[in-house]
Amino acid sequence: MHGQPTAQAGLPDHTSVWILDHRPDDLLGDAHVRLEQRPLPHLAEGQVLIRNAYMSVHTSMLGRMLPTPAAQYCGVRGPLNPTSSYLPYVVGEAMTGPAIGTVLASRTQDIAPGDLVRHDLAWRTYAVADAAAVEKLPDTGLDPTVHLGPLGLNGLAAYGALKDGGHITNGDTVFVSAAAGAVGTIAGQIARLYGATRIIGSTGSPHKARTLTDTLGFDAVLNYRQGDLTDQLRAAASDGIDVYFDNVGGDHLAAALDTLNPHGRILLCGLHSQYTQGDIRWPDNFPLVIGKALHLTGVKVFDYAQQFPQFATDMTTWLTTGALTCPTTITPSIDNAYQALQSLSTGKNTGQALVALRPDPAPTSSARHTKAAGLLPDNPVHRG
Repeated sequence: MHGQPTAQAGLPDHTSVWILDHRPDDLLGDAHVRLEQRPLPHLAEGQVLIRNAYMSVHTSMLGRMLPTPAAQYCGVRGPLNPTSSYLPYVVGEAMTGPAIGTVLASRTQDIAPGDLVRHDLAWRTYAVADAAAVEKLPDTGLDPTVHLGPLGLNGLAAYGALKDGGHITNGDTVFVSAAAGAVGTIAGQIARLYGATRIIGSTGSPHKARTLTDTLGFDAVLNYRQGDLTDQLRAAASDGIDVYFDNVGGDHLAAALDTLNPHGRILLCGLHSQYTQGDIRWPDNFPLVIGKALHLTGVKVFDYAQQFPQFATDMTTWLTTGALTCPTTITPSIDNAYQALQSLSTGKNTGQALVALRPDPAPTSSARHTKAAGLLPDNPVHRG
């Protein structure tokens, strides 16, 4: 099979793929996207054919469909951010994003059939990719889905931000908003590993709060649906907080500004509360950044690329030893992929949100890549 085009008998010649049908006025519903069958191109020299197993979904994908001001400020290219390399989705074309899968055919010496790879051609069951844009994954013995979560961009964002801008010392109190999300679950645990004494998170459900305290080691959790956030945060951090890892903005940022100690650190990673809105609204107490001499760091994950080798070593060790774990919500079938993306805004997910693109998604590059094998249930499941 090595070096042969996709027309070879037994190889697929079509793929199911999600297309951005038109640029929407808003992101409600799914009329602006469609799932269709498209032919696969023949393999050219230097390309591989991949059977995708899993893809991850991220809120930023919504911003790539409709580049609002908030999406542009957070990194999507547009008039407000014309030099960014993070491009909006193209109308009429397949959407993209992180995915892992197994190579079925190859026309390169560097990647062979059976290799487990990571790439950016998500939202489809099969992909033809240039080998230069595909990463052959190591056999760590871990569930391969970790390469889309703690060993992926979300893990690197938490790791790099806390390392470069968190400056955590023993005794620090750290507050993480959206703590049950893909970045938040990892950020809280890394902060503890870096020496923080008290970790506080926020979430919107008692079930997620119990996961954060009972499984992930958070000391206290605020429920933003139950009472004033500032009052809750002050009660949970009587001596103030030293670091705020912000995934939400809005009222969470306002509460953190009121509670941060002088010279505290804010890591601005996301604005989930405003990502799809037309206007950005900063808290009225934002000038406390001046009054308390706070340090702000914008979290741009691609700036941490040079840290990836050490990040991969550290994260693999933490995962292997059980020092860190990552809950995962898996939605079965490519048919439900857009539903999985929309569920990010409804709070249905815990940890990393993934889609199993096929009913039998287990990568097969090694006998140790077996934890993800088997048919998935009809409803999303949580793992971790």
